[in-house]
Amino acid sequence: MSGKKVMLTIQGEKKEYPAGTSFLRIAQDYSDAYQDDIVLVLYNRRLRELNKCADGDGTVEFLTTADKTGKKAYRRSVTLLMQKAVYNLWGKGNISVRVKYSIGQGNYCELVKWENDTEEVVKVSGTEINKLKNEMYQMVVSDIEIHKESINTDDAVTLFHDLGMTDKEKLFRYRRSSRVNIYELDHYMDYFYGEMAPSTDYVHVFELHTLPEAIVMLLPNKDDPA
Repeated sequence: MSGKKVMLTIQGEKKEYPAGTSFLRIAQDYSDAYQDDIVLVLYNRRLRELNKCADGDGTVEFLTTADKTGKKAYRRSVTLLMQKAVYNLWGKGNISVRVKYSIGQGNYCELVKWENDTEEVVKVSGTEINKLKNEMYQMVVSDIEIHKESINTDDAVTLFHDLGMTDKEKLFRYRRSSRVNIYELDHYMDYFYGEMAPSTDYVHVFELHTLPEAIVMLLPNKDDPA
């Protein structure tokens, strides 16, 4: 970080920070003023993740888990957390999680096993659900950074082929742009369209319930994100 300073207008007041200060660091100065967690910012009216930095003068507005955009970032982030937990527990058995659709304040998910280019939906027991919850909470308390990386589209095709994510492999084979944003959590990578929370510590409110061949992941109440 150089000796250059930037002047930011925050909540109607001007405050000076060293150029290159992360929005995460800036948000810490204002977190007590918000009932809910700050997860994103608007920097000069452009949406930015907290791991990005302020490199020039401008305005900063905070978005929390109570805001519509913040809720979406929370949903994406806890989904990545779940995917990583499933990979840790059962990835060696070619089992991954697939989010089929949103259901109210949650996601309807399946565990899918791939073998010889065929898929099989795996039944989930109560014991396995508890293992999955414990694995997710262990990562929450470890406060692991969620990192965004821009990679070549051809590399993305190779990545998802190696991970057995055939739907995303096909998606990027026909993508016209040369680069794509990939999110990484403790060496696990996946593609998400939209912004994320800065780390696993931010996605500590969730619940899992089992159905005969599915998992329902419940997310925070829209009127009470905590």
